[in-house]
Amino acid sequence: MSRIFRWTYILALCLGLPFGAFAQDYPNKVVRILVPYPPGGVVDITARVLAEELARTLPATVIVENKAGAGGTIGAEYVARAPADGYTILLSGAATHAFAPWVYKQLRYDPVKDFVPVTQVSEGPLALCVNASSPVNTLAEFLAMVKSGGATLNFSSNGNGTYPHLAVELMNQSLGVKPLHVPYAGGAQAITALLGNQVQFTLNHIPVVQGHVKAGRLKVLATTGNERSVAFPNVPTLKESGLDVVASAWFGLFVPAGTPAAVVERIAKATSDAAKSPALREKLAAQGDELKVQGPAQFQAFQASELAKWQRVITSTGLKLD
Repeated sequence: MSRIFRWTYILALCLGLPFGAFAQDYPNKVVRILVPYPPGGVVDITARVLAEELARTLPATVIVENKAGAGGTIGAEYVARAPADGYTILLSGAATHAFAPWVYKQLRYDPVKDFVPVTQVSEGPLALCVNASSPVNTLAEFLAMVKSGGATLNFSSNGNGTYPHLAVELMNQSLGVKPLHVPYAGGAQAITALLGNQVQFTLNHIPVVQGHVKAGRLKVLATTGNERSVAFPNVPTLKESGLDVVASAWFGLFVPAGTPAAVVERIAKATSDAAKSPALREKLAAQGDELKVQGPAQFQAFQASELAKWQRVITSTGLKLD
């Protein structure tokens, strides 16, 4: 390193400038992927599978840390306040970066101003399910039931403001109906209620319902993606029925605002390279998720569209959480 370059480098460090020359050194220490949810869940599993591949494609030592609480917002705020150097990366999705501004009365970070979207990683459509004993066997029969049953029907979700809750609200608005929402403290409880016929339906994550479907305890009538789910290829989407309902639980990588563009591109490129691994695709598919990697510009545009969509849905419900 020349004397001129050395002093320019030091000056850039002192001023906190995103100096492209030393961004080329990235990564030269441990990279952390922070998951704002507890260990063992879908997001955590995705992070750990991705970390294995990024360790190869960056290359670097990549570890996963969990900082759960408040629907993921505690972990998101932590990353928003982290150094903008690319060594602390958030893996999160709609809950923290599309729902949160409209759901929470007070949010201690801005999902747009405080982050740089790096790349989407995955998406997982939800499955519309009824009990196996239900007389409803098709999506058309379900829609007829909901339209005629109205407020006499109820549905379970994983809690207020969760994806299963808000996806049903999106469907309700498209249909012009208002079945009763029964929130539970997680997916397992929501499914237990459906298995016990305490509710008539749920719209839930595929990993939560898949085992019960295979065992013949639940019936899947539709999924919520733009296209049919790889987990249930013979099941139609709500969109196919003419409903303006697309609600896939997506996850992607975010870094703190101010992270050098060269570092952002490096992470995005490494993730794109990691996506070529059959092992990554297979492990995501095993939990009902589909690999979907796109660059920073596309991911930023996608997030903006999600913010606008869910603002309309959430505002109309009047939902507000402390």
